[in-house]
Amino acid sequence: MALRKKLWRTMLKKKAQYGAALLLVIISSMIFYSFTAAGANLIDNLNQFFEQNNVEGAQFTVSEPIQEVQSLEEAHEVTIEERYSKDVAVDDNTTLRLLNATDSINQYSVIEGEALEQDDELLIDPNFAKENDVAIGDTYPLAGETFTVVGTMAVPDYVYPLKSESGFLKNSQAFGVAVVKSTVFEQWTDAQLFYNITGIEGDKAAIKRDITQSNRILKWVDREDNNRISFIRGDIQGIKQAGETLPIGMLLITVTIIMILLWRLLKTEYAQIGTLYAIGYKKSEIIRHYVSYSAIIAILGSVLGTIFGWFLMQPLLSMFAAFYNLPVLTINPHFLYLVISLLLPVLFFVPLTYVLARRVLKIPPVVLIKGGGVQTKLNFLERSINLKRFRFTSRFKLREVLRNLPRVTFLTIGVMFATVLLLIGFVTNDSFDYLIQQNFKNVNQYNYHYTFNQLQTEIPLAGQKAASAPFVIKNKDNQSIQITALKPDNTTIHLENRAGERLDFNTTIINRSLADKLNIEKGDALTVENQLNNKTFTIKVDQIANSYLGDRVYMPLSEFNQQNDYPKRSYTSLYSKESLKIDPEALLTTTTTESTIDGYNQLIKPLQYMVIGIAIGAGIIGILIIYILVSLLIEENSYKISLMKVIGYDDKSIRRLMIDFNSWFVILGFLIGIPVTLWSMSAFLTSITTEMNLTIPVQLDWLNVVISFIVILVAYFISILLNQRKLNNVSMHEAINRSTE
Repeated sequence: MALRKKLWRTMLKKKAQYGAALLLVIISSMIFYSFTAAGANLIDNLNQFFEQNNVEGAQFTVSEPIQEVQSLEEAHEVTIEERYSKDVAVDDNTTLRLLNATDSINQYSVIEGEALEQDDELLIDPNFAKENDVAIGDTYPLAGETFTVVGTMAVPDYVYPLKSESGFLKNSQAFGVAVVKSTVFEQWTDAQLFYNITGIEGDKAAIKRDITQSNRILKWVDREDNNRISFIRGDIQGIKQAGETLPIGMLLITVTIIMILLWRLLKTEYAQIGTLYAIGYKKSEIIRHYVSYSAIIAILGSVLGTIFGWFLMQPLLSMFAAFYNLPVLTINPHFLYLVISLLLPVLFFVPLTYVLARRVLKIPPVVLIKGGGVQTKLNFLERSINLKRFRFTSRFKLREVLRNLPRVTFLTIGVMFATVLLLIGFVTNDSFDYLIQQNFKNVNQYNYHYTFNQLQTEIPLAGQKAASAPFVIKNKDNQSIQITALKPDNTTIHLENRAGERLDFNTTIINRSLADKLNIEKGDALTVENQLNNKTFTIKVDQIANSYLGDRVYMPLSEFNQQNDYPKRSYTSLYSKESLKIDPEALLTTTTTESTIDGYNQLIKPLQYMVIGIAIGAGIIGILIIYILVSLLIEENSYKISLMKVIGYDDKSIRRLMIDFNSWFVILGFLIGIPVTLWSMSAFLTSITTEMNLTIPVQLDWLNVVISFIVILVAYFISILLNQRKLNNVSMHEAINRSTE
């Protein structure tokens, strides 16, 4: 009972320090559980959605409708279904793609509202509806018909609603999808016909070979190469990794803080421990008492953090699912992550506290009663430095540093961790900004890209000819790539090497993202297979372009046609800076660079809010860490501070001598945090883009470094101000009383 009273009395006396440590545990557990459980639920819902709605294995377009679909299905044990789409211009800047409701593959799920019953009903992409003020019950005129919006929906092949399956930034204000009854498409002769296929785990080449016996495959996109389907997995992986790594780092920082707090508590209570030991308390009882300090913080923090994490997980899951047009089918608490969130702080804290307390109790009771027999020993650094050659203030500060290396080391690590948290948001923002504003704009110097539904041989009136097709690299684990063929004088695609020199299209060029992914160097030979006609040939890598968008290879158009047995002057697409008048029935797709830029501008708004949120969180964590350490410094040196007051030093002078030198370690921690952030973010972005056809280069603007530095300094000075009162309250009586003992 007496020890229990002492436990609560001590914690209440030092409520600011223990409260700050408790808050760090709560934040750690909350982030861990909310992010990992949200990521796991997203994967569960995605897999369930794909399975229930039968996501495609691939989609393809042919020059003529397939006549014997059933015989193909039976011969290769696959399922093939016709699919129609029609792009309807809502206004000059907005396009809505109408899809037919399928029977077996890529079936829609209603998110809100009712399923389709009549031909004049329409289900719409919820993000498009939100951005364009379309509500359930509205009438919507499209392609000469008037539809009633009966609900919002999601389809597996448009989980991430991109206009092109090779795109990477959606723009829900300018593009969306809607589903109507299949019978509606019977009245439209200009609808685009393509096919979905499932069950193609076997010999895809054989299926393609049978199709091309009497037809020509114009386009073939496997599910893993379709960014509308594949991008979500990389982002989910990013959420889970963030939830698994950041809280562990915060817990390690908190463990160290708790250990410092308890070690100082044990040192100041040597006499009490020795007395308790001497009057009959068992070692186990004393150890249990001091373990209780960390156990209370760990248990209370993990329970509260997990509860808060549960409530945070649900809006996080809903927000991410809404961004990706993914219906939330189930919410699972994921007991594994729940248990880890509850037990991890306890597993971190209790064993270390036990070791610490047991170490103290190895000291004989008589020695403990006398104060532990602790003597100040000079460490190697203090012995090797001649402090006498410095003036008093410098000598005093150096001695404080050299005799408290663990404390200043931890301060440096704590500030480094806060810096990493702070810079993560800025690095994410700057990396995306570089990818779009510089890399994308610099490479793609066209405004319109027209892709035809047949090979073209006539000389175009305007625009620059090109051709492209999906390939796999045979000697690189069948890595999927896109080969784009251009004429040597093409000016709409601008590629440079790392030295900034422009590359000509009379050579074979691969972009940097593909080279880094496959460790390809100049001069390497690659054997590639065309996924449209199964033609195989070898290309030699002549140059590597400093481009990160897509796993792309560029080669001369004439060589491309020759290797694929295409007509000599044929092409499949046109690049142009101006809008061209082309018969819509001759086109497969039309894309614009403006839509990608608009998509980025739409994406960057919530990203900027996220950066601000991370900055505030990092600042709070920095304040907590620095506050605890500075308050410990003042408590540990209370006698020294009291003595300095007795001999005439004022509070400002004492702060300069005892505390202000820590600012150099704050700066050191910040400087170390910059390369640590760049390295960790590089590994993080590489891991989440492994399954994507792009690489996100890590960038950090120096202006954001300065802003981050100011935030860290503000956190430091706020911590100093919070501790100023503690410093001022150290009384001269303490030194006088101890000198008379």
